[in-house]
Amino acid sequence: MVKLNRYFLVIICFLILFPGCTSKFEKAQREKQEAVAINVSEKIASNLSSLINFLCESLHEPADINSQNFQNLSQKYPELAALFLYDSELELQGKFPADVSNDDIIENCLTNQNKREISSIKKPVICHSLLIIDTHVFIGITIPLYAPSKKNPYLSIVLINTEIFFSRIEREYIAPYPYSLIVINDQQDVVYDSDPMRIGKDFLTKMNSSEYDVALKNLYNIMMENAQDYFITNIEEQTKSLRKIFVWNMINVYNEVFYVTLVRNLVKSTNKKFENVYLLSTLRSYAIQDTLIDPIIDKQPEEIEKLLKHIYEQNPDVYSVLLADVSGTIISGWPLCNSSIGYRTDQNLNKSFDTALEQVMISKQEKIIHAPLFEGGEGRIIFIPVLVHEDMYGVLIAIEPQGN
Repeated sequence: MVKLNRYFLVIICFLILFPGCTSKFEKAQREKQEAVAINVSEKIASNLSSLINFLCESLHEPADINSQNFQNLSQKYPELAALFLYDSELELQGKFPADVSNDDIIENCLTNQNKREISSIKKPVICHSLLIIDTHVFIGITIPLYAPSKKNPYLSIVLINTEIFFSRIEREYIAPYPYSLIVINDQQDVVYDSDPMRIGKDFLTKMNSSEYDVALKNLYNIMMENAQDYFITNIEEQTKSLRKIFVWNMINVYNEVFYVTLVRNLVKSTNKKFENVYLLSTLRSYAIQDTLIDPIIDKQPEEIEKLLKHIYEQNPDVYSVLLADVSGTIISGWPLCNSSIGYRTDQNLNKSFDTALEQVMISKQEKIIHAPLFEGGEGRIIFIPVLVHEDMYGVLIAIEPQGN
């Protein structure tokens, strides 16, 4: 019941005009973003299909729609928010939890043809429309149930909380990559959007903005024609320092189309100093200063981030500046869009990086390697232990892109 279109629909939206050709480094990063998009698309399709299959195995007849079954189902799938039962006349026969509203359930979860011909519903149906209840967004799944001696089916309608469903996929399959997830259905509804700029909603609703005309036209062409292509769009915005890279991939689950989108926000600092500052000496200096060590000891993440941002702005060619704690976890970084915050060496996603960081924590000696980055491309990575006498407080890490 799951169809995956294994091609990329890539959108690169420049919120600044960015002259010149794509570098080898940027190309590698985009290819990595595309690869992650394919993997995430497969996981979304697989997880959603597994959820529906589980519901079909658990719900066979109207009597199965009860409080105990609802509790059992929602314990296994916390995203399962509500369960409704309607008879063949579309009269409500039960709902769980008891206090959930059934307003607009039928209108949103069934097409006009479904309403006219209940008997035509032979298999699970994912609703085309979304339900928004108290700011939460839900997908509806309709499952036909048959009672003895009844010709037409009863209908079970299950509401799935999209934030719970998709955020778990983000945690499991996108972290520590610096991407946000947007999911759009074939009605151009934004099913889920974790991008802090909420660009998913903005991009699809700014119909009266001339800057978005070309982007909207291209996006709708992709949606309507399933174009196997990507396009580059220049968009003028008040925020001149932000560039956004969109990678789109289409999946089909139980005949419902979803556009799975990974978004990356690239920030170009307008405060960078362009005199030559020697990166290695800067890192060595801060690794022994109280300005960094005190915030680590006092657990002041905002002060740590402020300092990493200062180091970044002093060095124009740096890709990111990170801080790992003594457990091997990246706890801070700048800029955020280039920082794998939360990554742990025991995740084993980058062998060269993991090995080097572990060696520095054991030896308490600085180390420089040339290695692939999480998000694609090659980099020169500098590891500097943060020490007070012989006590280790973390590792300061700076990454310089190669082939940029």
